[in-house]
Amino acid sequence: MLKVGLDGRLLQGKLTGVGKYVLNMLDYICDHSSDINFIIYTNRPLECKLRSGRVEVVQDSNLMAKVKPMVWSKLFMHRLINRNLPDVFLAGDTFVPLLSKCKKVVAVVHDFNAIIAPETMSRLRLITDKLFFKSDIKKASAIICNSFGTADKLKKYYNIDTTLVIHPIMDKQYRLVDPVLVNERLQSRGINYPYILTVSTQEPRKNMDKAIQAFIEAKKSPEMADYKMLLVGSKGWKADHIQQLIQSHKQDVLSLGYVDDELMPYIYSGAKLFVFPSSYEGFGMPAREAMLCGTNVLATDMPELREASYEQAVYINPEDGTAFAEQIVKLSKSGLLFAPGSLKNTDHIESLIGAFLNV
Repeated sequence: MLKVGLDGRLLQGKLTGVGKYVLNMLDYICDHSSDINFIIYTNRPLECKLRSGRVEVVQDSNLMAKVKPMVWSKLFMHRLINRNLPDVFLAGDTFVPLLSKCKKVVAVVHDFNAIIAPETMSRLRLITDKLFFKSDIKKASAIICNSFGTADKLKKYYNIDTTLVIHPIMDKQYRLVDPVLVNERLQSRGINYPYILTVSTQEPRKNMDKAIQAFIEAKKSPEMADYKMLLVGSKGWKADHIQQLIQSHKQDVLSLGYVDDELMPYIYSGAKLFVFPSSYEGFGMPAREAMLCGTNVLATDMPELREASYEQAVYINPEDGTAFAEQIVKLSKSGLLFAPGSLKNTDHIESLIGAFLNV
């Protein structure tokens, strides 16, 4: 039996895209292999549901719960690891604890924000990336990238080869939903109007301000008069100007904040169009979620988002506000541009278990 250690920091609180990636990877392995057990090390309680009985959670002392999770992971988690040493450590976002005695590491690389979009990162995350990102990747016995675009950048920036590309394993709830059920759930939330949707944390890299501005321009078209824009996602860093923009157009732009995962398939399915104008993504899970739910996607033209959207979205430069607004009007009224039943929920997954067993 192979024992794999895991940084529980990524599974604390409301899960980000990275947290969902790691949790779904863990669940997939437990569902498809009886040869791997997991130990999750954390300094705070985990809210997420762990489906498998083969997952042990080891939580640090109450005193350590006061330490910022990223700081704890890097400087203090080794204490738990070295007491109950795993065979392999899964660095779910590349970071490896200092002083860990675990010799084998499988690292997951999600993006290169520190190189491509450093101005959009929190100070702590940027400093941590600058200090440890490259050196921790070099410690890895095997490297998993979340997209071929990320793998290409790993080679470009660091001249390091990727062992395996594993696209995010999408939750099975992201699928075509009965329109009657969609309407019922939306009505229960007071959503009784046509809407454009975007899903992301409110922070600069996501270009939510450009999405709002393009939508307001699109609203000048008579056929868009009844439309609203729904924003799903928590407030992030450097988001004050986005909040001001939302407030300035509060009749037409509605921020729902964090929405429970259970409701998201209905929100995606009810949208006339999903827009995702991010300046950079390592993959772009919301674009794939929207398409699996049968909604057209308008996204930034970049390799990673083309990959996430099966090359079947419409692609734009979000800096061109006029073209952005024109596509919103056009696509809001168009039929479905792809066959949703032909889309795979996940792909490139067959070799995942072997990446751990053979490391």
